Amino acid sequence: MLGKFILLFLVWIGLTNSLDIQELIVGAVVAFVIARFFTPNMEINLKELIIKYIKFIPIFLKNLIQSNIAVAKIVLNPKLPINTGVVKLKTSLQSEHDKLILANAITLTPGTITVELRNDDLFIHVLNIDSLDRDVLQKEIVEELERGLK
Repeated sequence: MLGKFILLFLVWIGLTNSLDIQELIVGAVVAFVIARFFTPNMEINLKELIIKYIKFIPIFLKNLIQSNIAVAKIVLNPKLPINTGVVKLKTSLQSEHDKLILANAITLTPGTITVELRNDDLFIHVLNIDSLDRDVLQKEIVEELERGLK
């Protein structure tokens, strides 16, 4: 519970962007209540989680920048043909938490939206499918982001 409390409290501080005593007290109370009563009874290894996210963030940012450039090209050149579609891709991640982070990272990346996450299947709407080859899409979209979460 202590790991969850610390993590939630740090998120609170980051979101409020304030070190006022009132904000810290409210944040501590909210973090305690959520950690104690509203989260599954599982222990979080805070050190492992931080290391995992430190590995994941650069991979995600690289992917984010590449996707922003690709979408900007489409917006700035409306004559470019686009081929949208929904593809079903697999994830090899075991943790539900990691699958959720992966799905959200895909959604935050311009040009892709995770429509559904069912077991190990990700249904992703892709703005521009250059190739209908699922293996290429699997590698470009899922496997690259998964590297940071393993």
